[in-house]
Amino acid sequence: MQITAVVLTAALLAAPVPTTSPTPGPSGYPMVCRTGPIPPSPPVNAPPTAPGAPVVVWSFFNGAELRWEPSTDDHGVACYEVYQDDGANGIIRAVFQGPNQGWVNLPTPIGTRIYPVYVVAVDRYGVRGARSPVTQVRISNDIVQPQPSRPVAAPLSPTSVRLSWTLPSYSSPATAYQVISGGQLLTTVPGTTATLTGLTPGTQYSVTVRPIYGDNSWGPESPPVVFTPSAPAVSCQVSYSATTWGRGMTANVAIKNTGDEPIEDWALAFTFPSAGQQLERGWSADWAQSGQRVTATGVNWNRDIAPGRTLWIGFNGEHTGANPAPADFTVNGSACA
Repeated sequence: MQITAVVLTAALLAAPVPTTSPTPGPSGYPMVCRTGPIPPSPPVNAPPTAPGAPVVVWSFFNGAELRWEPSTDDHGVACYEVYQDDGANGIIRAVFQGPNQGWVNLPTPIGTRIYPVYVVAVDRYGVRGARSPVTQVRISNDIVQPQPSRPVAAPLSPTSVRLSWTLPSYSSPATAYQVISGGQLLTTVPGTTATLTGLTPGTQYSVTVRPIYGDNSWGPESPPVVFTPSAPAVSCQVSYSATTWGRGMTANVAIKNTGDEPIEDWALAFTFPSAGQQLERGWSADWAQSGQRVTATGVNWNRDIAPGRTLWIGFNGEHTGANPAPADFTVNGSACA
């Protein structure tokens, strides 16, 4: 069995200190501080000072040995109560009659979990002092959980990537996955895929994923995937037809996604063969012309083209007599059939 390294941090909490005797512990037996005989009218006295933040001496898969700076009290400290912080009165995990060090049982996680714990001193008359600062105790199960597979990064656009990965079937089932880069949590997803957006084009990213289990513990991180966002290769087919009259024309353009992935934030480009061909206004896209080069990009309701789907757009324009059809269509920089 492995002994896990411990992360020690401390922060004061302002939640109320328990003022009654502890409830029975997690194992069902009472954890009672033996304060000695308390007279019917105990003398007025100040509560014990707050103990120091507990320090982890060593830890195992089911708890940790803790030590803390002792509290002081005019009438003497009878015991120390150790709590797992739950945001309210806490869950009592141990009671020590006098010593300021001892073993504290904590729930065994499926993977790795951090438990916030604090200490409260009780004097001989049963008066409880302020809680100590909280220490984060890291507990890891010695039954090693497997890593997720290295994520596969599929570019969707110059600023977005879709990640996918797997977890071995013999692993404990995960309830969610965290996506991490450079020690920072990017997102948490319920399944084994995640789409990252808002990335910086041309910037290299290193990303890992780790499973989260039902007890809020986490497993080991996957091997990293390293990628640089870029425009993905697009598989497409473009059909162009134009109706002419006099010097006017109406053109209809069909863009078909012939690939297996969505075409996100599509941008169509082509060149008019004749210098006399001129775009006037179009529909179902944002149209623009510079010289003989024409571009069209998606609007809010049609920015993406699903696999196998065809998008119809068009424009009105003018010509000077010759009105040949363009032949060099590209979508997101990829040539289309």
